[in-house]
Formats: sequence, structure tokens, C-alpha cells
Amino acid sequence: MPHANEQIIHRFFDAYVKRDMDALREVMAEDVSWNFPGHSQVSGVTRGLPDVIALFDRISEFQMRSDTHVTGVNDDFVVEAQRTYCAAPGSDFEMEYAVLWRFADGKIVNGTHLCADQHSADAFFDGSAR
Repeated sequence: MPHANEQIIHRFFDAYVKRDMDALREVMAEDVSWNFPGHSQVSGVTRGLPDVIALFDRISEFQMRSDTHVTGVNDDFVVEAQRTYCAAPGSDFEMEYAVLWRFADGKIVNGTHLCADQHSADAFFDGSAR
């Protein structure tokens, strides 16, 4: 059976796809923050539930998909090693990412994306490598 924090992540994605803000508030803190390193249009630290959802919306415009290879979990964190790629026709963008999710009081309070090649990720998200 998956760890409770892994279940929270699944509930987050289910609520996000359905645009169910009440369900999102059940799994994410109102003051959640998200770190997307680099120097692209999606980079930086985003704070607050509405702005973090808007960040996920911006990233989803790039038709990103991921396959999780390895997951580590404890009561405070989940870390996922992923192969992330763009599903848009003609795109060859593919990158290894680690996503670190932090939890408190049964909710997601922070997330951080770390990629294998930050320069390539920046170029992709800024449009010069699509």
C-alpha cells in the first residue's frame, strides 16, 4: 500500500485535473511554495495555492509528461526520480528530473524540481529548444 504522502500526491493530481479547488485545499497548504530552478519563464519560487496552480497550468501548456522511475518516502518528504518529456509532435525534449515534495500536517507545503541539465531545460521552457 502506498505511503500516505504518496496518496496525497495522487489526490493532488486528481483534484488538479478536475480543477477542484476544494479538493486541492484538502491536500495543499494555502501558503504552499514551489521551486522551479533556472532562468526560464517558469523558473523561480512561487508562493500561495492560486499561484502554484497557475504555475502548473503554465507548465502544462508545454505538454509535459513524466514516468517515475524511483520513489523514496518518509513522513515529511517524497522524492521522485523521473524521466520527463514533451508529448508535443516534433519535440525531442527529454530530461531526468528529481521532484522533492515536502509535507506538514497532512498537506503539501513545498515542492522543488531539480533537473539533470538546467541549461537545456531553460532553453526548452523559453522556446529556443523546442
